[in-house]
Amino acid sequence: MPDYTKGDTRERNPAYGQVANQRQTARRQGDLERVRALHKERRKHPATTQDDPGYRRLRYIRYADDVLFGFAGPFEEAHQMKDKRASFLQTELKLTVSAEKTLMTHAHTGRARFLGSAIGMMYRATKLDRSRRSVNGAVGMYLPEDGIQAKRTRYLRDGKPIHRPALQNDSEYDILIRYQGEYRGLVQYDGLAQNLAQLG
Repeated sequence: MPDYTKGDTRERNPAYGQVANQRQTARRQGDLERVRALHKERRKHPATTQDDPGYRRLRYIRYADDVLFGFAGPFEEAHQMKDKRASFLQTELKLTVSAEKTLMTHAHTGRARFLGSAIGMMYRATKLDRSRRSVNGAVGMYLPEDGIQAKRTRYLRDGKPIHRPALQNDSEYDILIRYQGEYRGLVQYDGLAQNLAQLG
């Protein structure tokens, strides 16, 4: 991790800074209409430079033999890191890396699968916290669409809800308790997912 971690913060984005300066000038001049317009314009730009050459971050999480690396840096360096890791595992630990399971995904355009969840970057310019964009660039966990469909299949036939004959001798109360327990188990397992409402 120390080899792929450097810099304290990303450089400020010049386009963002330029619009912010224009906004301050308009505010000093008392032109509130222009201040509002520039405020909206400023939100179209990231506050920091996304491809800052002096900034790198590497994070990872592991569960049993599943590992997910998150790297903020150039794609070429990510490839080098992948080859380095595979070489280390082979030579030092005598372990082989599954080529079909070892995937590289750009977090802004795709989502990486990890333990049944999809991990990617969040972006929403309109979600604000104290007048600041609060989720842009943050890592988010999502329920993958195929995972939601797989959880639904137990309760459907030909796309429509079906009865479960195994429960026909139970009381209505017991049936409701069972369904609520199953639903609660699904929701609690995926409780951190950003699109949890789709389980409805």
